[in-house]
Amino acid sequence: MRSIEKLFKVELPLEELLKLDGSVSDNIQNIINEAKKEASYGFNLPVMNEIIKQSEKIGKLTWSHKQIKSCDYCDKKSDYYTYPRSGKYHRKGDKNWNKPIYYSGIKFNEGFVSIQGHGDMCLGCCDRHKVKERLIDYIIEKDLKIQIMRNEYRQGTYLKDDIRICFNCDEEMLESQMSKERTMMGNGFYPSGCPKCGSKSIPFGRNHKVTNKFGFIKNPESCVEVVKIKELLSEYNKEKLGDDRLNFNQSSQSINTFSIKEEKWSNGYKEVLQFTTNSKKFVVGHTYKDKCENFKQLLLNHGYTEN
Repeated sequence: MRSIEKLFKVELPLEELLKLDGSVSDNIQNIINEAKKEASYGFNLPVMNEIIKQSEKIGKLTWSHKQIKSCDYCDKKSDYYTYPRSGKYHRKGDKNWNKPIYYSGIKFNEGFVSIQGHGDMCLGCCDRHKVKERLIDYIIEKDLKIQIMRNEYRQGTYLKDDIRICFNCDEEMLESQMSKERTMMGNGFYPSGCPKCGSKSIPFGRNHKVTNKFGFIKNPESCVEVVKIKELLSEYNKEKLGDDRLNFNQSSQSINTFSIKEEKWSNGYKEVLQFTTNSKKFVVGHTYKDKCENFKQLLLNHGYTEN
């Protein structure tokens, strides 16, 4: 937790400051309220409380691996390599101030500005304290509207839905409501068309205004049937080798469309099954009509119909 004592250079302990009421200025009261909120998350590692608070503010939880100089939660301290031999301006064993020692670390919710050597903790401490898993569990169980970075542990309940302003009609719109256009490279789609007037963003032309506001939509990957399909697929792949294994994919054009494919043929993927969560329909690949009954039955049990 941020130290309020340091911010205001006062001698009162944090516990006393948290008891202060509206007699203090609004700015101080806002900071006290922020500190109370941060403390309310209840994690024993202060950095985890800070991460959750920041995630609620920006609407997402992300992390990235980076090299760090020290870790506050173990014995990895800031240090430098030593010279292996003597030279004109140094002796063997002297510290080489141009070569700091780096450790494998992790940084949560890093923005556009990255500080070299700085992170939240080392990977060893992150794994030891199960930081990622505990943060993810807390967000899902408390039903916090935070988009969780895609991971192998659990998928979040919500997806952040950025708000844009149309350059033509000046109306706000959610990106999920905008029509999609294929990228110039042809390898995906991007939100382009205004749902109200139809105006489209054009590469190297007029574009809808990006704002710092956002909403949320339900993450299709958190649907029960999607989770169970992935579990079933994982069990299937345990008994298969190499090209006989199946892959699970999400469509780049529609976040509600998922498919099971095999990468067996040299001309690309061969589709086994495709299903769409919002329409509750599925299609079975031509050569798999009688080979994927377990996947079909699971979808039928969750109210899907074969298209």
